[in-house]
Amino acid sequence: MSDAAADVDAIRFERAMARYDSARTASPDVAEAHRQYATLASYFMLFAETAAAWERALELEPEHPAAWDGYLFALRGAGIFETDRRYSEKLLEVLPEALRSASRRPDIYDNAQGAAEALGSLEAYRGSLTERHAASPDDEVLRHHIGRLRIALADLEGGDRSQALKDSIETGLDELASRHTQDQEDAEVDASILYRLAAGYDMLDREAEAELWLERLESAPERGVLADGLRYWRLAIEFQNQLRSSDDAAPEAVLQLVERGMKTPNLGVRGAWVAQRNEAVLRRTLASVPGEPPTFGTVTRMVTVAGEPPGPALDPAVGEQLFDAAMDVIAWQQAGEQLPALRSLLYFGIEPQAVLEEAVRIEEALREDRPGYLFPGFQGDERETARQLAIDRARILQARALTQLGEIEAAGQLLEELASQSRRTATLGEYGRHLLRTDRPEEALTAFVEAMAFGGSGFRPLAEEAAAAAGLSPETIEEQLAVRRPVVEEERERRELGSRLEREAPEFAIQDQNGVEWRLGDLAGKIVVLKFWATWCGPCLAEFPHFVELLEKYEDDAEVVFLTVATAGSPRDEVARMIEENGYPFPVLFDEQGLALDFEILGYPTTLYLDQGGTIQFKRQGFSPSGYESGVVRRIDALRGEVSGSSSP
Repeated sequence: MSDAAADVDAIRFERAMARYDSARTASPDVAEAHRQYATLASYFMLFAETAAAWERALELEPEHPAAWDGYLFALRGAGIFETDRRYSEKLLEVLPEALRSASRRPDIYDNAQGAAEALGSLEAYRGSLTERHAASPDDEVLRHHIGRLRIALADLEGGDRSQALKDSIETGLDELASRHTQDQEDAEVDASILYRLAAGYDMLDREAEAELWLERLESAPERGVLADGLRYWRLAIEFQNQLRSSDDAAPEAVLQLVERGMKTPNLGVRGAWVAQRNEAVLRRTLASVPGEPPTFGTVTRMVTVAGEPPGPALDPAVGEQLFDAAMDVIAWQQAGEQLPALRSLLYFGIEPQAVLEEAVRIEEALREDRPGYLFPGFQGDERETARQLAIDRARILQARALTQLGEIEAAGQLLEELASQSRRTATLGEYGRHLLRTDRPEEALTAFVEAMAFGGSGFRPLAEEAAAAAGLSPETIEEQLAVRRPVVEEERERRELGSRLEREAPEFAIQDQNGVEWRLGDLAGKIVVLKFWATWCGPCLAEFPHFVELLEKYEDDAEVVFLTVATAGSPRDEVARMIEENGYPFPVLFDEQGLALDFEILGYPTTLYLDQGGTIQFKRQGFSPSGYESGVVRRIDALRGEVSGSSSP
């Protein structure tokens, strides 16, 4: 296992995980091998595997607090990303035993309450906390989380009880604080008391007091993990505030925050700070560019200018710092961050050979479906779509790097292959850029028009440049678009409507805001548009005005039913206030029984389209106003046509 530990120190996590896996196979009764494997599997968010490894470690050492912490985290993650309520149910089942061994580890409570909310089982969670409190009435960490739970329960019930509870908790905290004021700073205070004060005041949004007690907690002897979570969120919030600051000293202050965050023992948190360090270094780099600097998004997203590299040359020392920060992101295998980090290097023309090599390695890893390269929540067809999209992006980076290395012909072959095999905005637009660079403006115009027909409006300036270079008028663009848009729309429709889930919808019987019970079985023979959302979800709220327009369009259509489901964690009072303030006419069902898990909902908003037989055919996650209504109508018409052949209303 020493070789595996050396791999961890060298940031070779995949190899270390494989070595620990071999060690636990060879010595199945060595708990340390299972713990180390679980830690790395958790880093890569392989939650089902992680849970099994922690379970074996706990069989060998059943009172290991960190193992219980990791086990519940893995069960919570598996419940979310596997969309399998059995993991969440298992979490609540083992919670009493976890609390007996690890009641001073705050993450256990966070994961347990999250699982209980998802299952609609907060009362069961309260039972476990109450049982533990009877055995340990002086456990201050437990007392804090009991208070937090009571507030969550009151929020779901609605009314004024939540504020009354907060006032009561506030009084208790003030009394506790008065017994341990700064006048007694020299006296040792148990870390759990300091935690209760820091976390409690943080929960009540009394930031000054929370910061005061957190400082004392961080310097307390044997504070263990009590300060880590609180410190991480405080540093993360301060990090974002500093990034937005116009203060000249802000970039250095941001990097100091990163270095503080990197001191956490939590491997996953350190990985997140590596990605944040890269962002901080990039923003500092942009601030160093003379004149009007490019935006962060311009540098990290797909470019729409013809030049390669698009950006100016940097001071060598600045470029080296950006390169080192980007390579750290690659080494730590931060899913979703690696390709943007490489794009930032290509934007400024930094080390294209290294970018080419890393982009090739990323493509290989994606083709092998190795951990650390894709968001773990993607499943089934969604995962395959995301994987192919990431492969395309890695290959585009290869082509751009080849261009910067002077391998123009190889770059062109790669981009032409991408544009023909994976027809979408980025591949077509990037091929158009190559054609424009190589003095083939008419072909470039065709590629840009096609990219625009797929929704890439950002390529219009390049289309205009290509038209001018070809001696064509700007009106040519609109003429070609008029021809290509219907063809592309038909192609997109075939893709979308041809990709069906064909999954039987689970039955439900839940009430809406007016107490009316809705049963899926009662809607047999109708097309059901079922939208899952949450009060804290910005895109969900942005979608609702468009959703209301759809309701008006279909208000006389008896064949189509629109339902929305507010997930656990959406207080009834907030839902009621939102409906009243906006005059929304639709029913809101309250998911207090884990319906989102049953329907395999991973993000919000998510809209499901059920056919007349109760089978889920289409699933759309997220919200974009572009093409919103036409997309919904298209899916409804596809389902309607299979039965009646009628047209849209």
